[in-house]
Amino acid sequence: MSEFVTFFWVIAAGVMVGIVFDFFRTFRRWQGWGPVVTFGGDILFSLIAMFILYRLFARANALAFRFYNIWGSLLGLILYLKFFSRYLIRCYFELYQLITNLLKLFYRGILIPIRGLVLLMRPPYAILRWLSLLLYRLGEHVVYRPISRLKASVKEWLRQRWPPRTNG
Repeated sequence: MSEFVTFFWVIAAGVMVGIVFDFFRTFRRWQGWGPVVTFGGDILFSLIAMFILYRLFARANALAFRFYNIWGSLLGLILYLKFFSRYLIRCYFELYQLITNLLKLFYRGILIPIRGLVLLMRPPYAILRWLSLLLYRLGEHVVYRPISRLKASVKEWLRQRWPPRTNG
């Protein structure tokens, strides 16, 4: 019985690595990753696969590394890829499509109140914009031009008060 349980865990390790492999493969295809992100994803997949193999080999035979560990995990991976992979890939893509549709629905649901707020705020914003431009122009005529004229007249007054410059 012990050998059967050990072999079961070793085969399960191969199947679980295959499931993670299909997840990363479909996710990469769905997201359209470039080469740099694909490299990072491959490293992440390798780390996850090593963790799965470590945990299940430890459960199978306390990490006593035997040759049947390799053959059993390869057998589990091949069986998974041969019989179950295409169905799980289809499920992954349907899950991704569901996630995409839910995110689009959520995005549209968020935009509805924002669009309503934009429509409600358009008239007050237009009035405030017009009023601010009016106040700016009034301030320009009432404050800025007299100050600039005063500045020019003070310069002229000072020029008249000082004696002319001479070289010598």
